[in-house]
Order: sequence, then C-alpha cells, then structure tokens
Amino acid sequence: MSPKEPMRSHRRDARFALVLACLLAGTACDSLNLPALPARAGDATAHDSAAATPAAKPRRGAKAAAADPALDAGRFDQIRRGLRRLVAAEESFYAENGAYTEDLSRVGFAPEGETGVRFLWLSRDGWAASGTHPDLPGRDCVIYVGRAHAAPTTLKTVRSGREGVPVCDAPPVVRPAAPASPRAAAAPAAPAPATAAPPAATPAATPALPDTGSALDAVDPSVQMRVDLRNLVRSQDTYFGLQGVYARRTEPFALQYLWHRGVTITILSANDASWSAKATSARRPGKSCVIWLGAVPHRPATEAQRRVPERPGTPVCDD
Repeated sequence: MSPKEPMRSHRRDARFALVLACLLAGTACDSLNLPALPARAGDATAHDSAAATPAAKPRRGAKAAAADPALDAGRFDQIRRGLRRLVAAEESFYAENGAYTEDLSRVGFAPEGETGVRFLWLSRDGWAASGTHPDLPGRDCVIYVGRAHAAPTTLKTVRSGREGVPVCDAPPVVRPAAPASPRAAAAPAAPAPATAAPPAATPAATPALPDTGSALDAVDPSVQMRVDLRNLVRSQDTYFGLQGVYARRTEPFALQYLWHRGVTITILSANDASWSAKATSARRPGKSCVIWLGAVPHRPATEAQRRVPERPGTPVCDD
C-alpha cells in the first residue's frame, strides 16, 4: 500500500459523512415551513407567479348605476317632458308665423338637464324630433306633428306612436302588487261591511305611469284655433288649385289635416275669389278666432270682442 492510499481513504470517508449529513439535514428540513424568500426583479419564477395569479375582477359600481332601472326611468321622463314642451313651443310659433322652425332659440325652447333634441324632418306641414340622454346610449324617444311623413320610430325597439305622443325605448312600467299580510294569508278575511270605503292606495306602491296623451291636447286653446285656421289657409289653396273655387265645407280636408281636439272650424263664406272662416273651442266657450282671404263681402268678427283681422290670411282671436 502506498503512502497516499490512507489519505484517499480518509477523503472518501469524509465525503461519505458529508453526504450523509446533508441527507439527514434535508429530511429534517422537509417538515419545516420556512418563509419564502422575496423574489428578485427579473427572476423567471416571479414572472410565472404573476402570470398564474388571477386578475382582480373590476368593480361594477359605475355600470350598475348606469343600468339602474329607476335612474333610466327618470332620464326617459326628462326626455318626454322636453318633447312635450317642444310641441307647445312649435305650435305657438306656427300660430304666429304660419311655419315651423328648427331654430330652438326662436321658439324659446331649451332641453332639460343633460337631454338633447334633434329634428328628424321638418316641413311646412309638420315635423318630427328625437330626444336622447348621454346615459341612455342606443335608445331614444320620438315625437311628431303633422302628416307630411310617416311616423318616426325609436332607435332600439323601433316603436312609433300617435301624433303628439312621445314614444320611448323604455321598458313598460308595471305597478307592483301590494304584499299580502301573513296574518291575512293564514286566516280567511272577514266580509267587509257594505258601507266600508275601499282602502287608500299607498303612494310608494303605485309608481306613476308615463303620460300617453297627445301633447297637442295640452296646447292653449287660442293657439290651437289659430293653428287650425292657418292649416285651413293651406288646405283652401290646395283645393282652389284643383277645383278653381274655394271649399264651402271642411270635410274635403279631413285626409290632409286633423283639427285639434275640441276645436270646430266653420267656413262662413266661400266662392271663386275669397273665403272666410271661424274657429271655436269647447275649452273657451263664448270666444272665437276668425280669418279671411280675398275680396270677401264682409270681414268676420270674433264672438266676444268683435275683433276683425286687418290682414288677409292672419287669424285674430278673443282674449
């Protein structure tokens, strides 16, 4: 045996003891929960952990507020009110000038809140408009006056309505049923006395439904009468162009114009050179509006104040 062999044997034993100690130490350490070392920037393990960590879900507070049915109902109500006011403003302008206008400042109209209004079409015989709100994307309300074009339709549900009635892309409003009392559900109700009055409805349980009446019916009756007399001027001009004489009755104009509800138009005189007429309203008994055109035998006068129009084709009414 050479002198180097004991040294090599000693080294092998030392290595074996070191390996054995490491194995024993590793087995003991497996049962320990040591804290993880902080990841260094650029480490591949840190990158993989970030990729494996699920992304936090975005908060839905803003979207939920925008889709709140109660808020949407209020926005649609704003649009409806604005379109109804637009009808009244345009009718008043037409009664004075014999024409409609797209210039909202001329009729003294301003949209309510954040709502907006744009005209879909406008002519001598009528107009149509759309009302929108920035928090109601893709939805609107529409309204129209006159029969020059077909009734407009809404953007989303393609709805249309009667003349002067605002129609919207809003869901229908359902009145909630009043909750039944647990005691009343358990026991049969006693018959009510014959003289007992029905219980009053709780305001909170009966939400207001949208107004489905025509905005034209709410216009001031003196404005309604003047508008109808101005429409009669155009109807008579058309009739004269076809017949060579002015009409003595209003029935031929039924397909062209519908008079306002409660307004009656009476043609007082008519020939091939002139005509005169009177308008009355059930809402203004004893008062009237009158108009004349051409060389009439006698210029008409209003019922109450005996007012006579000074200019042809321009109606005058009792105050």
